[in-house]
Amino acid sequence: MSEPEDPEPNAPEDPAQDLEAVLAELRPTLLRLAERLCGNPTDAEDVLQETLLRAVHRLPHDVRNVAAWMTTTLRNAFVDHTRRLKRRPIHEAITDHHESLTQIEPDGPEPQWSHITFDDVRGAADALEPVYRDVYRLHTFEELSYKQIAEQLGIEQVTVGTRLNRARRKLREILVARFGLGSKP
Repeated sequence: MSEPEDPEPNAPEDPAQDLEAVLAELRPTLLRLAERLCGNPTDAEDVLQETLLRAVHRLPHDVRNVAAWMTTTLRNAFVDHTRRLKRRPIHEAITDHHESLTQIEPDGPEPQWSHITFDDVRGAADALEPVYRDVYRLHTFEELSYKQIAEQLGIEQVTVGTRLNRARRKLREILVARFGLGSKP
């Protein structure tokens, strides 16, 4: 039986420290590449950060050339970043040359419904018929699913939905009558 081999004298004992050292050494090169790809330092930092995260979480143990693997990972992160940017809406600052745009009043009057409190809704629910009130309370206040309500009340799930819909309509009528609100929220 042979004795276990001693680790190489210059080999690091902690692979995490070794990875950290390699990443620190590669960071300036990767940042320059990211800046060339992205065209601006902010996006380059984002792509580099994503690359470093991928390295920490996914770097294979048997990689022979860490620099090549990191470069490929950075390019993949750049492609992913570019795809995300294409899906994001374009934001444009409003300047003087946008004066033809119609300005929308940001703060219109508060809707009448905004003054109704949770306690008002709870009180109005008391005025519902018991068959609707029970379903409404279990769903709204106890946050039970349709399935849980159906099991608790011994009814079908579709019946829960129907009763909940009717309870909401009746609750709206009660709130409109109590608070003198318009019929539409």
